[in-house]
Amino acid sequence: MARKAGRGGRNIIKTVRNSRIFRTIPLMLIVVLFCPLTYGKIIYVDNDATGAHDGTNWVDAYMYLQDAITTATTGDEILVAQGIYKPDHGIGITLGEDSASFHLKSGVTIKGGYAGFGEPEPDIRDVGLFQTILSGDLNSDDVEVNDPCDLRDAPNRYGNSWHVVTGSNTDETAVLDGFTITGGYIWVVAYNLGGPPTGGAGMLISSGSPTLIDCMFTDNETGNSGGGLLIYDDSNPTLLNCKFTRNNAESGGGIFSSRSSSPTLINCTFSDNYAKRKGGGMYIYEGNPKLTNCTFIRNSAPPSFGSANKGGGMYTSKGNPVLTNCTFSDNMSDQGGAIYNDEGSNSILTECTFLDNYADHYGGAVYNGAVYNNYTDSNLMLTQCVFKQNSASQGGAMEVYCPTLLTDCTFTGNSAAWDGGAISAAIGIFDNCIFTGNRAIGDERSSGGAVHIIRGAPLGTTIEFNKCTFNKNWAELGCAISCSSTAYVNNCIFWGSEDQIRANNSYQFLVNYSDIQGGWTWPGEGNIDTDPCFADPGYWADADDPNLVAEPNDPNVVWIDGDYHLKSQAGRWDPASESWIQDDVTSPCIDAGDPNSPIGHEPFPNGGIINMGAYGGTVEASKSYFGKPVCETIIAGDINGDCKVDFDDLRILMNHWLQDYTPQD
Repeated sequence: MARKAGRGGRNIIKTVRNSRIFRTIPLMLIVVLFCPLTYGKIIYVDNDATGAHDGTNWVDAYMYLQDAITTATTGDEILVAQGIYKPDHGIGITLGEDSASFHLKSGVTIKGGYAGFGEPEPDIRDVGLFQTILSGDLNSDDVEVNDPCDLRDAPNRYGNSWHVVTGSNTDETAVLDGFTITGGYIWVVAYNLGGPPTGGAGMLISSGSPTLIDCMFTDNETGNSGGGLLIYDDSNPTLLNCKFTRNNAESGGGIFSSRSSSPTLINCTFSDNYAKRKGGGMYIYEGNPKLTNCTFIRNSAPPSFGSANKGGGMYTSKGNPVLTNCTFSDNMSDQGGAIYNDEGSNSILTECTFLDNYADHYGGAVYNGAVYNNYTDSNLMLTQCVFKQNSASQGGAMEVYCPTLLTDCTFTGNSAAWDGGAISAAIGIFDNCIFTGNRAIGDERSSGGAVHIIRGAPLGTTIEFNKCTFNKNWAELGCAISCSSTAYVNNCIFWGSEDQIRANNSYQFLVNYSDIQGGWTWPGEGNIDTDPCFADPGYWADADDPNLVAEPNDPNVVWIDGDYHLKSQAGRWDPASESWIQDDVTSPCIDAGDPNSPIGHEPFPNGGIINMGAYGGTVEASKSYFGKPVCETIIAGDINGDCKVDFDDLRILMNHWLQDYTPQD
């Protein structure tokens, strides 16, 4: 009976399946018949083609890209062969018309980099090898210049296209992929009130959100904003693997993003761009741009033009950019060599690197705020960022006048000609940060080898250092910190010289539970003066022979950095081997922090008390040692990890009784 019932079930299923198949066949035929209409057609463009020029294949390709764009409809894909294409070439377009531009269309993809007609395999695509160039040099008379700042004075550019490409009023389905955009030039130096914007010589995007892939913007210039690209009026384009190099503008040499626009940039590079005033690489005004894995190198808003020049790499005003894993190197300006975060901006930077940036006056890498003593509401948050070998007259790495939060950041080898080898600040909170080998190198008045705290901060604001490590920074006055205002220090380590802290009013400089070389005689609790036993402290070396130790005030020195985890017989994290190793000594800074501070993520055994220094409260905190092998058994009630439940555990419990560390929204 079971077998018969089974057969009957299979017969029923078979009948149902067959009926579904017959109902599905007409639908499949409809899909097959109309697929070409749904996916569009391929249109070919090659200025070397010799056929009918109807765009149906490489032989019969359109010679002019404008003709292909004109005929393209939603779903079409335009394939463009290597060569140079100009926006004033095409049916119905006047030769030499400087308002001519390649206008992108929603639903149309334009792809360059094909070998094209005459090549053995015309369908091969290699954007680097088969360069497809969209040129604004309408008269073919541009003269090459060596420095992008000379573009505005280059002869014969007045006849060039104002916007080589336009992506306005499009959505993300308008795609430009694999092109070099060059030769755009706008000589107007002010906005055309009531008319279209006069920036974006390479490309203009107004109220549009196209997708740009593997595009290079080079040698475009405007007397206004956005030499390479102007993103304007609530535009949200996506840029993938794009490059901006040697573009020139009054502001925003590479990109000017304004009026609530929020572009997304991934794996983009800004190099050798120039702005006469602000934002050599990129200028952000309003909006919420997101940049991931982007690089800014050798961009400038040159200091030679004066203090109005800000943000060699990037300038932000009233914007909320989010930068992740971005690198800024060798950028320069008068203020904020890499980034200037101006009025009303709220910038968030995570895992970003700042290397060898320079400011003629303030903030070699980053400046947060407005002009001196004019405090604004800008906010800056940096997490796991690295500042190395940046320099300025004041604030070698950073100049801070507005609220700034730094967490897990490292400052090494930065220098200031006067004050604040790494940072000059009026306000800020520094958590788990490391300052090593920074210098204030002017004269006997130079102060704050690592940090110079500026007098006159806004009422009620302070500087706070929590769980930070300072080692072998140098200045004539205050090798680690010089202070002219109020500051709070907790759970920190200051080592490498006797003159660690120089405070004008020591009663306003409050230090608790910190290790300070030379001691701290002013009010405070739990402070010690003992070698912290770093795993591998860095050192100053002769620039010609890194094996020779040198003095930090020697002009011919380099900083060789080290490892600032604390030695422990119970276990120290070794970043080189990514493993825990045991030392023959234990640092006195382990379990020496504020007993009322949360131990956070310190691994067991952790003593129930936070460690001093930059790794205190983290997963890389050195383990506690109780004079015997590490306890492998977790016992209920054993808070400090010594394999016993006793009054030490009770004391730790009472110190934290009824404390609530629930994260706040």
